Amino acid sequence: MLRLTDYAKAATVASDLIKLQPFNDSGYYLRAVAYDRGGFPKKAIDDYITTIELFGNKEKIGSASYYGMARSYEKLGQFCDAVLPIETWVALNPARNDTSQTRAVIAAYAAKGKCQVAATSGEEVFTLSRPNNVVKLPVTINGVRGVFVLDTGATFVSLKAAFAQKAKVQIDQDSAVRLHTANGIAEGKRGRAATIELRSLQANDVAVVVQPDVQGTFGEGVDGLLGMSFLSRFKLTIDAQAVKISNRKDK
Repeated sequence: MLRLTDYAKAATVASDLIKLQPFNDSGYYLRAVAYDRGGFPKKAIDDYITTIELFGNKEKIGSASYYGMARSYEKLGQFCDAVLPIETWVALNPARNDTSQTRAVIAAYAAKGKCQVAATSGEEVFTLSRPNNVVKLPVTINGVRGVFVLDTGATFVSLKAAFAQKAKVQIDQDSAVRLHTANGIAEGKRGRAATIELRSLQANDVAVVVQPDVQGTFGEGVDGLLGMSFLSRFKLTIDAQAVKISNRKDK
């Protein structure tokens, strides 16, 4: 159906495949492509996100979903949002993915969107008590403080619905994505935070995903995950002793 350019039928067939295998990324990817080519970029974004989230080993994932998501944001005129999936793709494996092509794509989107860099400069250091330890960070969203787990594998900052409501996060109620959580697969909705702060570091107009309030979704006392929609705007260094997050322009 995709080869025949019957994108409506392709989306229907892909939806049937999703019903048969609701936790497999393949059906979502095929439907994302159908929506992408068929003129439904918002639906395509949801399915590209779900494809990425349900893919098992991110070290082996290809670039197609990331570029597809960027292309869909571009169709919506959201050029700064289009930067995010490409930066996330690069962050997965900089040695492989940080190429002249990806840098050119990011620069082109940033220029079209006149995208702002991080609102503040400086460096914050968070000590690790032991290697591979979960890093909990004091994060403030729209002026509301919470505890978030650092997660470089998450494309978006994710937060509980109750926290999102408290922080007055803008939510796209028509969106629908699926994500891996500690309790299995969960539904979520895309949204936006006006500001996200991590001590002295701040970013404005950050894309987020809001998940239902399920006990233990992120762990006891944790309000969400600090993912790449915030982290990609900064320089991130992780070693055995500490996590360092700084403005890219800082030395």
